[in-house]
Amino acid sequence: MMGMNDVGRGNYGADKTDPALVARRQASIDGHVRNMDKLSALLRGIGCDLIYLTPSIYDQTAEMACYNNVGVNDALATCGRRVAAELAPKYEAGIADLNGPMTGLNEAYQKDDKTKTLVGPDRVHPGDLGQFLMAYLFLKDQQVPALVADMAVDAANGQVLASANCTVGEVNVTADAVSFTCLEKALPYPVPIVASEALELVPFLAEMNREMLTVKGLAEGTYVVVIDDEPVLAASARELAVGINLATCDRTPMYRQAKAVADLNDQRHAIPASRLRTLAAQRLFMGRDTNLDTDNFEAMKAALEARVEELQKSNNPLYGYMKGQAATYIKYKPLEQELLAELAKITEELWQLNQPRPHRFLIRPGNADEIAIAEGRVLEDFAAFQGWGLVGWTNCEAQTEVKDGIVTIVAPRQDGTRDMLGYSRNLEADLATVKNLMVRMKADKGAPFGVEWDIDGKLVRLRSYVAATGEWETLAIPVTGKRAGGLTLILAESGATAKWPTPTATYQFDKIWLE
Repeated sequence: MMGMNDVGRGNYGADKTDPALVARRQASIDGHVRNMDKLSALLRGIGCDLIYLTPSIYDQTAEMACYNNVGVNDALATCGRRVAAELAPKYEAGIADLNGPMTGLNEAYQKDDKTKTLVGPDRVHPGDLGQFLMAYLFLKDQQVPALVADMAVDAANGQVLASANCTVGEVNVTADAVSFTCLEKALPYPVPIVASEALELVPFLAEMNREMLTVKGLAEGTYVVVIDDEPVLAASARELAVGINLATCDRTPMYRQAKAVADLNDQRHAIPASRLRTLAAQRLFMGRDTNLDTDNFEAMKAALEARVEELQKSNNPLYGYMKGQAATYIKYKPLEQELLAELAKITEELWQLNQPRPHRFLIRPGNADEIAIAEGRVLEDFAAFQGWGLVGWTNCEAQTEVKDGIVTIVAPRQDGTRDMLGYSRNLEADLATVKNLMVRMKADKGAPFGVEWDIDGKLVRLRSYVAATGEWETLAIPVTGKRAGGLTLILAESGATAKWPTPTATYQFDKIWLE
């Protein structure tokens, strides 16, 4: 995929009507096709099969501060059409169309709010939402299968009704429950919160992420689905008979495994994307100076530093970008071999981590507490204090103890100092039907307590330095949004002038849940 930097974006704009600019537009498109032809010939010459991606969009319809080079997206569409018509047949190449569908999706996304965009504030670079949609469109054109797995059993007679892309066995039926084992041949895709809006624009779950559990023959009532002894969701007998897509449940061990794979892949991706790419790019760009030995680190370092200084003196808008590129090159070039070794190591780990594992399923009636846990409404029961980490702005050391499902935190207090203490954990939750975040806690009378939650990609202060009563209390904190992630408990003073009668303040937490 090329084109965004080939069409001559500076030649476009509502106020750019000079005939010379108009002529250069066509020349840029012609040059793009010629260069793609040359590149394609080189790649085919070494035995590569080709798939052309039409360019991602330039957002020329959003209302934003960035200057609008209107006409660029039309030029990108022309580039895509010409490559598809002229080069794809010539090189027997496939085509995956991004520009056409993304233009339509962006229009739908902006229907009620013209300030929204599938790409970034520069109208060019897609953010997480746009990248997700690009991946979806590419995979759709590759005709990837929709099915992760399809498991179905009959609770009345123990019969396996379906086992597509999985192996179902050891079915056991009792008076009101059914259990079985299942080894799936794939993992679900854990859609990141920052891209969750994409599910409202494209049918990704139905077309590419179906991990279906169906249980027929159950008596009416509400059941919990227990996987490997952990309740993961609650559903009615009717819902289970129709089928439930487990890929939408982030509490299953399959989803958690997939999320671990995705997190590790993020680490792998960072090595070439933000480090090795810069090393290669600067060797190429600086190598245009034929007098520079790009294999000589000291020579490259001196040339990059000189280039940064030159850009700074001339107030060139590329100064900030080039300063970062130079710093990355100078820091990581001596470590290039170590980076390549780390990349290979993580890649090998990925191929081990991504192997599906067998799981034991149990579907049975559940009590109110089990149903609350299975529905994901209980976010933390403090059976342990695992997964909670100190927030970066913490400036003091606290003592923590867990006993009988209650965590006790003893925070230091010092006059004349703003004692800052915060604990954060990723507590992902679907907020579609949620009105309140509930916190059962007790703290010394007057001790300030606040809460922040990452909701729909933004950190939201839900409660700010409210004094505790000194007794056990259940806090109902209003919350609105679609999806939530990292939750922070703020056990900090509101300012340096705060006075506290003792050298410590004690906080206790029993449970955090949703209503």
